Amino acid sequence: MRLLFLTSRMPYPPVGGDRFRVFHILRTASEAGHSVHLLSFDTHPRDPVEIAPLERLTASVDVVPLPRPLSWLRAVQALPGRFPLQAAYYQSRRMRDRVDDAVRRIRPHVVYTHLFRMAPYALPHLSRPGTRWTLDMTDVISAGIERSLPFRRGPDKWLYRLEEPRIRDFEARIAPRFDECWVISEREARYLTAIAPGSKVRVVPMGIGPERFRPRLSRSKARLLFLGFHEVFHNKDAVRFLVQEIYPRVRAAVPEATLDIAGKGSEALGPWARGDGVRVLGFVEDLEETLMDAAVFVAPHRFAAGVQTKVLQSLASGTPVVATRIVRSGLEPIPDGILSVADDADGLAAEVIALLRDPVAAAAQGARASAWVRERFSWRVSLQAFEAIRRPAEPETLPARVVSVV
Repeated sequence: MRLLFLTSRMPYPPVGGDRFRVFHILRTASEAGHSVHLLSFDTHPRDPVEIAPLERLTASVDVVPLPRPLSWLRAVQALPGRFPLQAAYYQSRRMRDRVDDAVRRIRPHVVYTHLFRMAPYALPHLSRPGTRWTLDMTDVISAGIERSLPFRRGPDKWLYRLEEPRIRDFEARIAPRFDECWVISEREARYLTAIAPGSKVRVVPMGIGPERFRPRLSRSKARLLFLGFHEVFHNKDAVRFLVQEIYPRVRAAVPEATLDIAGKGSEALGPWARGDGVRVLGFVEDLEETLMDAAVFVAPHRFAAGVQTKVLQSLASGTPVVATRIVRSGLEPIPDGILSVADDADGLAAEVIALLRDPVAAAAQGARASAWVRERFSWRVSLQAFEAIRRPAEPETLPARVVSVV
């Protein structure tokens, strides 16, 4: 097949959940022999060497500059109306012209449109014969914003309170127009079918990365780890909750406990992220080494959307995970015994302490989690989804909602 990818962010390097998802879906399709064409925004010029791994996977890469000052101006200009500010931020006549040209020139069998902010470039072409249109919403963004509002403050809360109904209305209008909408979990599928009941929704879960996570004889005895992309609000809130409320309780019970905070943007965290036993590592090149040495991975997200990528990778590595119920709900259906769950600081600290004090039980939990994740979360599902949408079913056999989970 000829596949055209429309993305708002350059998917390489695959840092952050959005880029990670697009890159591995693209990679999987390319390695299966499909001809992949990428049309993407980017905020700055790239050295050809920097994106060479991406170019090796694609038949073409076309990059449209996204000047930030102009984008912010467009978002501000959209304030008096009802159009989502995120979508206004990504408005570009140049992108519109490039999409028009790519659709005409490539004649794609399937167009993969990533996130609602790129949907305006697909909408004028949805009736084109011979082309099927997929909108990968990943998360239902309006639902994620709604969950975050109790934790936002000041102008930030005002802005997102303004933006949430705009995005929800936009999602509800555009989702039924695509041949298929992809979401990351059963929970997100329920949200989307509730606000856009005419949509055809397919669950295409995250897969795990290429790391092999070879078993190790031993881990650090009391090393806690938080690993994530610190430029997104739910991770910022989670790491603050961990450092200020959970970790002190753990350290009071297990004085030798230490905490590593890793991931892009962590080096810019404020003084509150420093203290006895706390190390801020910044971006780590060797994800496998970082995860495989940890005694416990802590994901204390008080709100979140979809599936947390680093939680999946931690589970795949066999690292015991302590998480909140909102994190667990993104993994449903999930059997018992895969991760430890609590919601408040006392409960989360107690779960961490129990794992640190019983390394045999912790190792058993990690082994169960690794086997479960490797079985269920595979990028093969995205490949199957592409191939299924290329061969649409007859109208009487096509259900209103298509769900495929592996």
